[in-house]
Amino acid sequence: MSKHGMSILAALALVASAAVGSPWASSDAGAARDLMAVTVSSDAQGNPVVTISGDGALRYETLELDSPRRLVLDLPGVNSRVQTRQVPVGTGGVERIRVGQYRVEPDPVSRVVFDLEGAVPYRIEERGKDLVVAFGGIPAEPAAPVAEAPAPPAPPEEAAPVPAAEAAEATAEVAEAVAEPADPPAAAVAEAPARTVPAESLDLLLRATPVYESAEPEEAPAPPPPPARVPPPATSFETKTIAVDERQYTGKRLSLNLVDADVKQVFRLFHEISGLNFVLDPSVDGRVTIVLDNTPWDQALDIILKNNGLDKVMEDNVIRIASTQKLASEAAARKQLKEAKELEVEPTTITRTLSYAKAKDVERVIRDGGVLSARGKVIVDDRTNTLIISDIPKRVEPVDVLISTLDSETPQVMIEARIIETSREFVQDFGVTWGFSAIADASRGTSTSLAFPHNASVKYGLNLPGSGGASNLAFKFGNVIDSFTLDLALNALETDGRGRILSSPKIATQNNERAEIEQGVRIPVVNTTATEINVEFVSASLRLGVTPQITAEGTIILDVELENNSPDFSNRVGDVPAVNTQRAQTKILIADGGTTVIGGIFTVNEASSEQGVPWFRKIPVFGWLFKTRNITNENRELLIFLTPKILKVG
Repeated sequence: MSKHGMSILAALALVASAAVGSPWASSDAGAARDLMAVTVSSDAQGNPVVTISGDGALRYETLELDSPRRLVLDLPGVNSRVQTRQVPVGTGGVERIRVGQYRVEPDPVSRVVFDLEGAVPYRIEERGKDLVVAFGGIPAEPAAPVAEAPAPPAPPEEAAPVPAAEAAEATAEVAEAVAEPADPPAAAVAEAPARTVPAESLDLLLRATPVYESAEPEEAPAPPPPPARVPPPATSFETKTIAVDERQYTGKRLSLNLVDADVKQVFRLFHEISGLNFVLDPSVDGRVTIVLDNTPWDQALDIILKNNGLDKVMEDNVIRIASTQKLASEAAARKQLKEAKELEVEPTTITRTLSYAKAKDVERVIRDGGVLSARGKVIVDDRTNTLIISDIPKRVEPVDVLISTLDSETPQVMIEARIIETSREFVQDFGVTWGFSAIADASRGTSTSLAFPHNASVKYGLNLPGSGGASNLAFKFGNVIDSFTLDLALNALETDGRGRILSSPKIATQNNERAEIEQGVRIPVVNTTATEINVEFVSASLRLGVTPQITAEGTIILDVELENNSPDFSNRVGDVPAVNTQRAQTKILIADGGTTVIGGIFTVNEASSEQGVPWFRKIPVFGWLFKTRNITNENRELLIFLTPKILKVG
């Protein structure tokens, strides 16, 4: 083979290696099979240094992710034997390290994830069987620069390593060869090895990425500064993704720069990169113009397919590519053919007598559940609570399994409520009634020596009795001739009362079935109109309504409505008494046999009143003769307890 042909093949080898972004040699000799340990140490500046150890040389791929910031190292062909899944770090911008098995089949891949606090510079070094990731050193370069990838060794029994100057010369020669419109000479084709890529594919490879970049660090363009990360607003809840439709791409990374390339030749390029077989539908045609950097090849393939209205179907190691309309019509035709073959089978009939569920309810589930075929029928026999099912044999078995699931024993729940009402009342009442009278006249010999006033009389009365009047103490004083009298009466009352009311309704019901129990009176309310008299009854009773739901963990969810009403005959509207209402409605989760308080009302009524003669009632001690006082303290407390228990049948 001529020197010119060898240069072209060497350049092609360099380009293919750069296109797939592989940072290791193509040979798997001495490659690691197991990941043994991940350890963390510190350098002289206190920056974290992470050592990843294997039982051989570790191959790796890197990936940087944002939101949150992460550095991902994938180790293909390696099984993780590390027992500790998380290694806390907390220094140098590295929060922690997570280690796990990302994929087991077809080829195992172990993954090491570094959770970062921000854009932390790092560098990766290979030291024998170890990978050393040092943080805080020189700034990290972009994820897929070709200059940083170690130079791939020459494949066995093929070309030797090509120096940079010779590679540049080879690139120029290849570019000249591709620029020529004429086909290559037959002799050159004969000398090419078996895996020689045609000139058009070679042009695509050369456009995919440059053969080399300058090794001079001062000439390399500085990487753009990372975008400023705006911290998310502080919230008191956690956002959790329930379902993600995005596909996870695991292919080797490549860079593409294609301008008006034939889509068929692009698929030949993916065949060379992936090693998979591609079969194109005769209708596949079009041109591709695309620029991608550091992108997994399977993602790049999907992008090109979508951009050209194509889709793929993979069978083993063969990828078939056709238009989306054609693949959709083929899928619909296969579905119709499958359904037609199923409907050719003679139907079978089975009967199922239900024990716990109602046949009508199960029949509705079967019809709406989509488990019957187009030829399926369900008949309900209410007398025996039996289902009669006719369908093809392939559909009968799933229906039978569904019926067995629905016709299961329903557990029962006993719900006990306790309503405790306590009251305490204290009343203290003190009052006074007193007065005096004085008479000066001649008949009693007490007249004055004045002409005027010769006769006089004075009377004074203070009436401040207590409201209760349960205790009265009266005094009356007068002189001999009864010209001066003094009357004094004291009223005192003190009341201390305590009360406790306990109500305990209890009821049992099946799971998810509402139950209600009530005890009390119904008060008739008469509504009279010009033409008729209507009588309505208002409940004043103790009522418990509850719907239990038993969870898979054995706990019980209760939907509770509890009322404790009583008539108040001291307050009437006409002949109808008022209704004192105590009511609670809630939904709670309780353990089996546990007790919880679902509600409580605590009221305190404190009152103090004083009446008396202005100014005189404020005189110390002596002021009690001119005032009355009333003190009232009333405490009421209401507590509602619930206790559910799952009943064991049998």
